[in-house]
Amino acid sequence: MKINPALFSFLSLFMVHLSTGPTTRVSAQEFSMPERITGTEVRYRMSRCANNQMAFDSEETLHVTYWSGGLSTLPSSPSHIYHRSWRFGEGWSAQTPIDDSTAEGSHLGGRHPSLTVDTRDTVWVTWHDHRNSTSAGNWIDNLEIYADSKPRGGSFSANDLRITNTNAAHLGDNGYTPKIAALADGRVSIAWYDFGLDGDIADLFLKTSDPAGLFDLGEALTEMRITNKDSRGGNGSYSVPDLAVDQDGHHHLCWISGLGAAADLFYAEAIEGGTTVTEVPLKASAADFFDPPHITVSDQGDVWIAYGDEELQGIGNEDVVLFRRRAGQSSFDPAIPLLNDPAREYAPDIEIDSRGFVHLVWVDERAGTNIYYALLEPENLTLLTEVNLTQTDGNWARPSLILDNRDQVYILWEEQIGLNSGAIWFATNATEKASGVASWDLYE
Repeated sequence: MKINPALFSFLSLFMVHLSTGPTTRVSAQEFSMPERITGTEVRYRMSRCANNQMAFDSEETLHVTYWSGGLSTLPSSPSHIYHRSWRFGEGWSAQTPIDDSTAEGSHLGGRHPSLTVDTRDTVWVTWHDHRNSTSAGNWIDNLEIYADSKPRGGSFSANDLRITNTNAAHLGDNGYTPKIAALADGRVSIAWYDFGLDGDIADLFLKTSDPAGLFDLGEALTEMRITNKDSRGGNGSYSVPDLAVDQDGHHHLCWISGLGAAADLFYAEAIEGGTTVTEVPLKASAADFFDPPHITVSDQGDVWIAYGDEELQGIGNEDVVLFRRRAGQSSFDPAIPLLNDPAREYAPDIEIDSRGFVHLVWVDERAGTNIYYALLEPENLTLLTEVNLTQTDGNWARPSLILDNRDQVYILWEEQIGLNSGAIWFATNATEKASGVASWDLYE
């Protein structure tokens, strides 16, 4: 897909009102022309839950992760996890594969990575990996959670960390879609869903390093479990969690029930160490396994969740909906639909800036399929700025958003070209370097 520069203009910024309150016009910096940062020789992909795929270090370098692979991960069709970095005025580093995943003498691979940068400027990437599976199980009978790290000024290691080591007797002993976040005291946490304790019903798990960034690799899976199928009558999996950490080190998660459409949406605040969380139902029969919810925490302590709602207009015609729990409050405000139009909107990502304003990206089908960015003033529920980033109908998917400490915006997304071809795209409205900042301040 080519983006026509003649069409790529941001002179028309739409003003959309979610309330009858007064409108404040916010001047939006123009975004750069979208840049394709990968080739198309394989299918480059964003993670299913595309939050937490970018983070800044203290030297103003943006680190990103993505992956490549087809419908299945096999020795004959492997997948790969990648890292790249970007600096203002310098551009992109070379693409580096980081998963040392082999089987039968060849690369096998991992899928669906997540990235953070800790307080030591160590870059962490986690993913689920097929290397412990068997050919008899079609290489999908023992997926484990792995991670690797790159110290400041160094390289990723040749020996990945095996975060889980389940070896259950049942088939489908699999952990999936880990999300990673850095804490202010140097610790790093990983959340994921796993069938390791029950081949039919998945629960959520959380593992946290010590302040030096060292994980206890001998910790049993039961010690990392934070939901328990028995507390819900042994019915239904929990899946595709997203993770955010606040300045006090509290873990905030959102996730869904089941592995399909019309799923229930949940939130919980969790601590590491095998504690069963108190699940907060947010909306029934509204979320989707293939469009997971995203969560973030603001500097002010507000918890925000964005997801594609299937209940308002039906499955296949989603609306972007937000939930907000204000700092110090025990419950969430009523749900906030982003737009009031019949078009399909889905796959949102969300970040909150230093003023408390809400930045969003999503896939929008009002005129073909495009990636949109918007800025929302949350108190009057006023959409201040809306920008069509792609400007050309295409198979755009899974956008991911991050802000620097100047509230400048950086966005990645995926272009789906075919079963075996895809690309990653990038755009930013940055006009100057971010200043040095501890990476945990960015809640990535």
